[in-house]
Amino acid sequence: MLLVSAAEMRELDKMAQRRGIPALILMENAGRALADHAESLLAGMSPGALEDVWSAAVRERPGQGIPAQGCPRPRTPVQAKDIVVLAGPGQNGGDGFCAARHLAARGHKMRVGFFGVEDRLPEEARLNYKALASYPVEIYSCESLSPYEILDALGEPDLIIDALLGIGCKGDPRFPMDMAIRWANSQDAPVIACDLPSGVSADSGHAYSPSIRADLTVTMGFAKVGLVSYPGRMYTGHLIVESLSFSPDLVVDQAGEIGSGSAAHLQEATPGAGATQAGMRILAKAATFEEAGSLLPERRGNHHKGLSGHVLVIAGSVGMAGAAVLAAKGALRSGAGTVTVICPGEAYNVCASMAPEIMVVPCGSSGVFHPGQECVDTVADKLDRADAVVIGPGWGRGDFQTGFLKEILPAVSKKICVADADALFALKQLGGLSYLARIQGSFILTPHPGEMSVLTGARVEEIEKDRPGWAREAARQGNCIVCLKGAGTCTAGPPGSLVVNTSGGPYMATAGSGDVLTGVIAALAAQGLPSYSSAWLGVFWHGLAGEVAMKRKGAYGILAGDIIECLPEARALIETQSYRFQKQGKGRL
Repeated sequence: MLLVSAAEMRELDKMAQRRGIPALILMENAGRALADHAESLLAGMSPGALEDVWSAAVRERPGQGIPAQGCPRPRTPVQAKDIVVLAGPGQNGGDGFCAARHLAARGHKMRVGFFGVEDRLPEEARLNYKALASYPVEIYSCESLSPYEILDALGEPDLIIDALLGIGCKGDPRFPMDMAIRWANSQDAPVIACDLPSGVSADSGHAYSPSIRADLTVTMGFAKVGLVSYPGRMYTGHLIVESLSFSPDLVVDQAGEIGSGSAAHLQEATPGAGATQAGMRILAKAATFEEAGSLLPERRGNHHKGLSGHVLVIAGSVGMAGAAVLAAKGALRSGAGTVTVICPGEAYNVCASMAPEIMVVPCGSSGVFHPGQECVDTVADKLDRADAVVIGPGWGRGDFQTGFLKEILPAVSKKICVADADALFALKQLGGLSYLARIQGSFILTPHPGEMSVLTGARVEEIEKDRPGWAREAARQGNCIVCLKGAGTCTAGPPGSLVVNTSGGPYMATAGSGDVLTGVIAALAAQGLPSYSSAWLGVFWHGLAGEVAMKRKGAYGILAGDIIECLPEARALIETQSYRFQKQGKGRL
């Protein structure tokens, strides 16, 4: 499912209008869609029928992720209900006015709280506001009433439509918007957000204070990055994407292509006989089952382990040997034909006893990796036969590990190299992302926010406010691929490509889970997938294995080993779901 920023969405609106679709028609389509989904919710549909954002609107909608019909109007008339529209001073408010008109025409008791001034409304919103005069709609406006009086007059509705801010929010909502948001959140009524819950950033998913907590979000045209990136994902509720009659070729899907140029670049073809305008290049998407299924490595009848790649795991130390074994087991369960672990000599016996399927090689005679020639030669000897490398899990931190990384980095850069944990700390000691960029290797970094803070110098709180942005920035600085781990892991490539993950959950917050992820990613790379595809697909698959483990064992107490054991079942689930969507004809729109 493609994801756009606020600026890209505004430009797409302009492109649609240049192609002959007036803004008034786009607003009419948006308002009608809001009304349809409001009635579907009022009809008592189950949450599953409202297309859960993680099981349907994101994963099950390939390509642009736009449902052809969305959530249709109920076939039987809906009993008249008391509905409130909270409308702001922009185009989002205009969508709300239009929805109020449609719902009033269907017999619902409509009240509109307008927190703006009529003369300052955009033209299309102003026309829809004036049209309400011909319908049985009660309007309470800031032009004649105080915000307190408006909210008091709105009563206790059966449903609230949030059309206050949409994609225009760039900070904490100010008075009187903040009052309207708090009022909506305090009501015992479901809330439908128009385009984006008011208070949530369309670009980052950061939730300003206060923000609407929606039960359902009907987003217009294309899904916004902030709807699937945490914490915005928690405020979105169920998600439905309405196309508003945008033509399918309005965008060019380049979200999976490295080196495809800037997402903001717009190329228009010269109009002429048979010529069409080229679409906007979109570089961000949410992970879907269908695309994941299309990337999974396949095996033919005469397959042997040599065709599945060799993963070299350079990990572990005394006291943290388990990290090396978890990464290695993750690689094996993800299809790698052979896995070799290089560990410090004193950790050899522990590593060798934990997994008989793994080859274990001692490196030196101490408890940690060090830059001595013996260690460097051991890595060089085993590296020749490797297709992908994992470095960092369980290393520990110190001058020895930093020196060791400096010695082996030029060599491992010749392979696809997944760097995690203590290797990221050592990298910072060497010069950080700029140092990595100068090496010009094929690196995949998998930091959590704390490790990203070490790499970039930014505070964790700052990173969490814009996870997509920081993942992209780190990828740019390091000329590498970055998987910023956490809820909704963001995988970014150097040219600005971004995939926001849609699998997994808080039950995966357990020691060793990240070590498993490095093994999954390395295994996919060893089997021939490009670095970027290996990274985001590995994240999606890893998260799905966590979901399977949760269903087996519950949401508390899942171990990293449980995730490993569920990887094959999770792969089968990807294959099954991807095949089902293809059979149903849910291809790109």
